[in-house]
Amino acid sequence: MIQLFRRFLGKYKFHVIFGSLLKVLEAFFELVVPLVLKYMIDEVVKNNTLTEQVKVERLWICGGILFAFAILGFISTTCAQYIASRASQGFGTDLRNDLYKHINTLSFKELDKISSASLINRLQSDTVNVQSCVAMIIRLVLRAPMIVIGSMIMSFIVNWKAGLIFLGTTILLFVLIFFLMFYIIPISKKSQAKLDVVTKISKENLSGNRVVRAFNKQKYEYTRFVDNQVSLCKIQSKLATIEAFLNPMVFFIINLASVIVLYVSGLQFVNNEISLGDIQALINYFTQIQLAVVAVLTFVVLLTKGAASGQRINEVYALTSSIKYGEINSINDTDEVINFNHVTFKYNENANAALKDITFNIKKGEHIGIIGGTGSGKTSLINLINRFYDVSDGEVTLYGHNVKHYSKQTLSNLVATVMQKAVLFNTSIKENIRKGKRDANDEEIVNALKSAQAFDFVSKLDNGVEHLVQENAKNLSGGQKQRLSIARALIKDSPILILDDSSSALDYMTEAKLKKEIKKLNKTVITISQRASSVVDMDRIILLDKGELIATGTHDELLSSSKLYREICASQDLGERHV
Repeated sequence: MIQLFRRFLGKYKFHVIFGSLLKVLEAFFELVVPLVLKYMIDEVVKNNTLTEQVKVERLWICGGILFAFAILGFISTTCAQYIASRASQGFGTDLRNDLYKHINTLSFKELDKISSASLINRLQSDTVNVQSCVAMIIRLVLRAPMIVIGSMIMSFIVNWKAGLIFLGTTILLFVLIFFLMFYIIPISKKSQAKLDVVTKISKENLSGNRVVRAFNKQKYEYTRFVDNQVSLCKIQSKLATIEAFLNPMVFFIINLASVIVLYVSGLQFVNNEISLGDIQALINYFTQIQLAVVAVLTFVVLLTKGAASGQRINEVYALTSSIKYGEINSINDTDEVINFNHVTFKYNENANAALKDITFNIKKGEHIGIIGGTGSGKTSLINLINRFYDVSDGEVTLYGHNVKHYSKQTLSNLVATVMQKAVLFNTSIKENIRKGKRDANDEEIVNALKSAQAFDFVSKLDNGVEHLVQENAKNLSGGQKQRLSIARALIKDSPILILDDSSSALDYMTEAKLKKEIKKLNKTVITISQRASSVVDMDRIILLDKGELIATGTHDELLSSSKLYREICASQDLGERHV
């Protein structure tokens, strides 16, 4: 957490220093008040040498001083609270923005290590915990020690015996708090980790609610949710039990010390060793210590949660993208657009190879089909073209340059990809399409929709392209989502177009029209599909199986040379060439 403070509190140095000084000023007023009360009792009320008029005058003066202290203390604490709120909110906003920015710099390899549910909690819950610590630091880091230390010093000045009791009580309380703090931190971290699991289950069930209902798994999912909630509840109950134990324990120790102080002071008062004003001052100082310790206790509990949250946030910052982009901003005018040269790829060091010694090339303007069973490595292959991951061995080149040597923007401009899962955002259809090209005009949007076979259904929607896409595109069918995703890729106008099983929800007639429109485009096209009919008329077909390139050629060539391809076609009632 200290690292986060150093990084994000720099611009709020004035707030931290000035806010803390204001709290010190407030503490000073609180420490002086008991002395004024002691003077009023011993030197005014109990002073028989003064006339009633003088006593009243002095009481009014002392009352005015106390009132002035109260007003100044109120102003100080109000300003300090405001400054603390501004600093903590600003710190939290800066941290959350920077953390979100950092997450977006990570490659898929790093993002695979932490679930999206956990990242959401670290962006929200963990950031709030650390943010709350900032506010409490400004409010208490100087004020509480000053109150405790100042009250002890003043109590020694008033009565050294009472001062010793104050000192012993304070040391005992802080030792107790210190040991419990180190006990709470790992439990807090465990609580946040379990919260990640609950958030993940909630996210899955809310986004996949239709699937849950379709398979009548509401009871199962409810049980899974409740089981994890119960587990979370046990951890949080353990934390709450500790917190609940702390307060009574602290008050017990303080009240016991209060009884001892009153007993000792009472004996001294009977023996005329201390005055009534001294007793009143001691009671006030002890009350201030009591309130300060309770505030420190609250701060320590919050600090332990913040420390655990800070560790979780730093775990994200510890991840750095394994992908470093080059500086090439232009492409060569070559016929060979894509080349895989003995490429092997693993998602992590301990995993089996998703791709094994893959070698092939694609010429400019070629339409290539990639087919294979589930887990054959089709999507892994296009992930390497986009450089979502880096190869484990070998080389992938675009237009004669290794993909590692291109700048991020240039590589993004070269390739437009329609992902296997159509993802649309909760905004208008127009804004979803414009994610492919920010400055696209209405004519370009309409042309992209027409090419993607989406214009007919979009024009019939309420408000047309301004129609609002609901969360997770629940108001659109699977085929409609796929066509809009294709339109978003087409408007990007990249020379390479990759379609990753992006027509699986389309009927054959719509798919045929889409393929006809794509053929008109002057692009190098890679189509990945489970359906042989989707790639049958491609210039070449690449057949993958278990991460290996089994065969490559036209439909007719593969029918005659590849048993696996014949089996795929036979399973789909596709033998002779169909277009």
